Amino acid sequence: MEKIAIISDVHSNITAFKAVLEDIRKRDITRIFCAGDLVLKGSSPCEVLDLAKEKCEVIVRGNAEEGAMCGETPHKTWHRETLGKERMEFISQLPLYFDFYMSGSLIRMFHASKNDTHFRIMDFDNAEEKMKLFEDESGKVPDIVLYGDIHIQYMQKFFNKTIVNVGSVGNIVEYLHHDNTIEDMSESLQAYYTILEGEYDSREKSSLSINFVRVPYDIEKEIEIARKNNIPSLENYILELKTGMYRKNKKVKE
Repeated sequence: MEKIAIISDVHSNITAFKAVLEDIRKRDITRIFCAGDLVLKGSSPCEVLDLAKEKCEVIVRGNAEEGAMCGETPHKTWHRETLGKERMEFISQLPLYFDFYMSGSLIRMFHASKNDTHFRIMDFDNAEEKMKLFEDESGKVPDIVLYGDIHIQYMQKFFNKTIVNVGSVGNIVEYLHHDNTIEDMSESLQAYYTILEGEYDSREKSSLSINFVRVPYDIEKEIEIARKNNIPSLENYILELKTGMYRKNKKVKE
């Protein structure tokens, strides 16, 4: 049997990314797939993208990559100019989704949905909305979908399908379960990723496991790097890293 590490939403957080890669190495996992959003937000877009190109066998495009390509806010412009022409060319060529078989199940990995990096499922009780993640105009309907985007790790099985959010490596979100009376959020504010274990590229049904992983990392170190690199939107980034909240009084991620 083979293990595959599925990562997503690193968001230029080099400190969290290195911690996750070290955890993956300790588990002797050599195959890594990425569900997008390597850039924007954090301290080190170039280092994160270069390391992902080196370590990841598959990378699909996220809304952050699209934002870096065409966004005109100071934040997005800074990241685009920092990444430079060659890296931006690499980003522009990334596919929107990746299909593969594992232990007889057809698995589809994308950032938010198959054809749209901005289609967002936030209502976890709305089965009709979630079934849209399995729609396919060609009739090749997956059994399992893996996605990122919302930064909230979870898994649900319904209507003979399985939906898995693999979590965020570099920008965990906890606003759905946030309580202002909690002073120490360190139990939640870690780097998250997912491990699949089964028979890769096999269409014969056999055992398949899905394992959620959380990895502690040095948030203060990441903030120090972000300050040193003089990133835009620094205070928002610090707020997100330290609280899991996406800006004050705002409950929908961009």
